[in-house]
Amino acid sequence: MTDSNLENRPLLSVLLVTYNHEAFIRRALDGALMQKTGFPFEIVIGEDASTDNTRAICEEYNRKYPDQIRLINSAENVGLNQNFIRTLEVCRGKYVAYLEGDDWWITDDKLRKQVEILETQPDVVLVHTNCKLLDIESGRLQDHHIRFDGVCIREKKSGIDGVIAEFEGCFRPIKTSTACYRREIMADILAADEYLFSNPEFSTQDFQLFQEMCLRGKFVFIDEDTTVIGFHDSISAAKDKIKQVKFRFGFFLIGLYLIDKYKLPRYAIDIWIQKELYFFFKDAFERKDRTYILKALSESAKRGYHLPFRQWVKAQVVKYVI
Repeated sequence: MTDSNLENRPLLSVLLVTYNHEAFIRRALDGALMQKTGFPFEIVIGEDASTDNTRAICEEYNRKYPDQIRLINSAENVGLNQNFIRTLEVCRGKYVAYLEGDDWWITDDKLRKQVEILETQPDVVLVHTNCKLLDIESGRLQDHHIRFDGVCIREKKSGIDGVIAEFEGCFRPIKTSTACYRREIMADILAADEYLFSNPEFSTQDFQLFQEMCLRGKFVFIDEDTTVIGFHDSISAAKDKIKQVKFRFGFFLIGLYLIDKYKLPRYAIDIWIQKELYFFFKDAFERKDRTYILKALSESAKRGYHLPFRQWVKAQVVKYVI
């Protein structure tokens, strides 16, 4: 019975997380189903109690492809991080290809090419690709989004140097829905530090995922547009500044957590914090609200960050004028 289970086990799991993606979820599922792999794969949908027709569409596809699609529903919305964790836990594949419900794959050999690399290069833990970026509001489509030239440090070797490169800004960007990685590595990461992915104050999971992955192995980049990424930032910026700054502060908190965890060198800390503070200063002056910049300044001081002169002047304005 055990041998039969192993034979029927998919080599790869498409981990698809979705919430209120009614306008996009069909394209996401169709892009996954069209993959020509030469190996068995499953699609595991984490549907997080959507308030639109997303769940009904997922149920429709689950009925149509019961042998390939597994649907994990929520009685109530648990949020992106918890939805990711619970969906990952039921994935059976040796490899995981992550996909968000408002992104979709546009080439039918994406998974085959990524798995071929992972199968033949045991020191590689993650393979990602280039992508197209779609501005949902305007309809503008940008080809070949990732422009980093040359070889990234995370493609040469594993270890803390890859993390430092991220904080210095010297890294090849990764869009999560283009990534395929080893499930066992991700399970080990969660077992070692689930808080890093479950803390509700942390607004995303890709930042920390890539740092933890690069400590454990090398990355490979395929310079082909395999994915369309639905880009919502223009909408957030125009309609909900508060939501945007809350998201960025959650991202900032992840970075601070990693700074403490990895005991990063002073120069990398200063480069990263200076860049992040620029965003919060800009927000404070635009909205005439100092809430988040004061929080960011306080947390930065705890990490030994000293304001350069221009930021010091801005801090005085924030404290005594706004």
